[in-house]
Amino acid sequence: MKEPTRSLSCSTCVRGGLLLLSLGVASLGTASSFARAGSDIAVPGDVPTLQLAIERAQPGDRIVLSPGTYPGGNVVSPEKHDITIAGTDRNAVVLDGADRRKNGIVVRADGVTILNMSAHNFLENAFYWDGANRFRASYLTAWNVRGYGIYVEGGRQGTLDNDYVSGAADAAYYVGECRPCDATIANVYAVRSAVGYSGTNASGVVIRDSIWSGNGAGIVPNTYANEALPPQSGSTVVGNTITDSGRARVPIRTALAGFVGVGIAVAGGNRNSIHDNQVLRSERYGIAVFSTARFVSLKQSTPEPWPRWRPRGNNVVKNVVTGSGRADLALAAGAGSQNCFAANSAARMLPLHLQSDDCADASPLGDRGVSAVLEAPVRRMFAETLRRRRPPSYTALPAPPDQPNMP
Repeated sequence: MKEPTRSLSCSTCVRGGLLLLSLGVASLGTASSFARAGSDIAVPGDVPTLQLAIERAQPGDRIVLSPGTYPGGNVVSPEKHDITIAGTDRNAVVLDGADRRKNGIVVRADGVTILNMSAHNFLENAFYWDGANRFRASYLTAWNVRGYGIYVEGGRQGTLDNDYVSGAADAAYYVGECRPCDATIANVYAVRSAVGYSGTNASGVVIRDSIWSGNGAGIVPNTYANEALPPQSGSTVVGNTITDSGRARVPIRTALAGFVGVGIAVAGGNRNSIHDNQVLRSERYGIAVFSTARFVSLKQSTPEPWPRWRPRGNNVVKNVVTGSGRADLALAAGAGSQNCFAANSAARMLPLHLQSDDCADASPLGDRGVSAVLEAPVRRMFAETLRRRRPPSYTALPAPPDQPNMP
């Protein structure tokens, strides 16, 4: 998600299996298969700054940050592949953007792992992998950023685990523009962000066993041609707890603003498996499947492009969904065929007889009322959300409590 010509951004928006590794700080590894036995580079013991340590590092090396406040704005260039950047204390090693610097750390190299530190108050993103494969983001805390907490754009083969993000004005987590992504997000927290997870055109992401609390929207795999590799497909959302979506004031700086109030939104994606989640007290819809515009344009003079991305072949099974404002389960009239809702515990559905006994031949028709809400023109939904919500600045949210250090 970058500029409006190829992203879900606008003039008021910013750019656009379970793998839990129990490695101690004494033996922190990377998400790579690189075989070189590396060296440690201590900051500030060996070199005074993180950027100088990155410039010195060779593949296989580990940069170890001592407690302190660092300015961020660091870049890992492509030749610095297969390195690890680790803090000695997750809560005391802090990158502070001071609402002046764009990013905490930008990674453009494969095989880079970032571990056990915090970042806050950046104008764009806290931790950003840009076209970098074999990524790992573990035991990271990010808060109060105008873009994303942890942002993986165009990267494959990686994990995000045991992270905590709050107060992100675009999304807490993003893994997108990859096919297959071969990526896992597990045991993370997303709190009071505009969107918990956004994955534009992300195929093959597993999102599991995580907590999504008080975000504008919870988990939103989505399809738009602004980004590479549409449509989104083949992701799994399992074992998550999504609560109070749309019921807290959050910063909003995303073109997905129209989906605020939805716990899990399958927005134009295909063949996703949404199962065994708890979705509680969503302001509008608990789990909703609906089509999206061909691409996003927020210019008033531009007609919304067709054809729409119509979701097909999604299975929504064995979820517990309750307390939603409009409906616990919802399928829009603009959806495609073979979307199945079965064996869910849910009291309110649109259309009323949405659930099937099984998914063998399920292909229900959608509801026009859901369509009117979630398939309206993007710019109209965006403007209405900002008018109705009056979102706070990303700088206004409280810092999170201290988080557990990496074992």
